[in-house]
Formats: sequence, C-alpha cells, structure tokens
Amino acid sequence: MSRLSQLAAALEPRKGVNFMEKFQTKVLQLDQTMHYNIDRATSEVAIGQYEYDWLAGGNLNTALESDIRSSGDAFAGRNSSASCHMTKWDMHKHYETFSAIGELAISAAKEMPLAKRSHADGTDNPIDYYVQETWGLIYTKGHTCKAHTHWPSCWSYTYCVTACEDCSPLVFPTSGEPHSVTPRSGQLILFPSWVNHYVPVQKCDHERIMISGNLDVVWER
Repeated sequence: MSRLSQLAAALEPRKGVNFMEKFQTKVLQLDQTMHYNIDRATSEVAIGQYEYDWLAGGNLNTALESDIRSSGDAFAGRNSSASCHMTKWDMHKHYETFSAIGELAISAAKEMPLAKRSHADGTDNPIDYYVQETWGLIYTKGHTCKAHTHWPSCWSYTYCVTACEDCSPLVFPTSGEPHSVTPRSGQLILFPSWVNHYVPVQKCDHERIMISGNLDVVWER
C-alpha cells in the first residue's frame, strides 16, 4: 500500500459517539403596550427610496407588519426551507423596526451567554454581538418550514408579530424530547444557531407573522 493510500485509509471516518446535550432557549414576552416612538423613518426597497410618517406612539407590531408587507416577498416560495412569504435578509439595514428587535435579541443574548471568556489578566472579557441577518415571514394556511439550523451564526431569534395560540409552534426536535413553543404576539425566542428547529404546517385561516434573525460575535474591537 502506498503512503498516499495509507493516509487516505487513516482519514476514513470511524464510528464515533453521538452527544446529546441540553441547550438554552430563552423566551421573552414583551409588553404589548410597547410603542415605536419615532416621528419619521426612511426605508429602502427594490423600487427605490421612500419616506413615510408614523404617528407618535405607534405600536411596534403594527409598524413591523407594515414593513414586512411593503418589503415584499423576496423569494416567492423559492427558499429551500420555508414555503411562506419571506422578505430579503437584511431588513435591519433598511427598517428601524427590525433593528429595534435585533437590539432586544442582543440584550437577551448578553444575559444568557453560551460561555464566558477572560482577558490575559483574568478580568472578564464580555462578548459583544451584532445582527448578521434578519428577515420577515408571513405564514398562511398550508405554509410550513422544514427542519434546519442557522449555523454558523452564534445565536438565532424569532419574534412573533401576530399569531394566536392555535398557530403552528416553533419546534426543537434536538433537545431529547421535542420541545414546542406556542406563539404569542410580542414573544421573542432566542436559541443557539446550530440547534435544529422547524415550523409545522400552519392550520389557522389567518396569518402567522414572524421575524427571524441571526447574531454573530464581534471579534474586532
């Protein structure tokens, strides 16, 4: 056997051990009286740039729904995982509503670190995050989202703009027993990006409107 053949044989996968560990999932219920206090916002869409006014104290979820609809369906059902209406990936760069939800997700991630690190002198070295992608989704009856992960991001999040408790839940099949989270308007769910999750077929006649996003680590200071 040649040296190259020996090396190739050594690299063949061996039977290993499958690890099953519990993962952290944080569910926050935001106050539904939370307002989006901004007099004017500027949004950029495919057809160009336009401006629109919000009434002072306008509801955040109402503003989010408006932004999702105005952005349009960027994939028209072509996404490999989700069959529903899905916006472009960089909504936080164009809509302050999406940026606000991203900041809430970052705050939650900092309160529940996956791990801690320190400087060379032993002092705490906090981990900072930024929003890598965020997008909006509108599920109607019959829509679903297949099992998938958001790796290689660090944290992922979903925010429920509007849904009822009979709408499809967010299901995590990789925590030993499948873990299901019932949607509620104003609900923020934060979970590690490498964790498998899916949304069963939407059976309600009304829309299930959601936001999804990913957080990555800020490595450079």
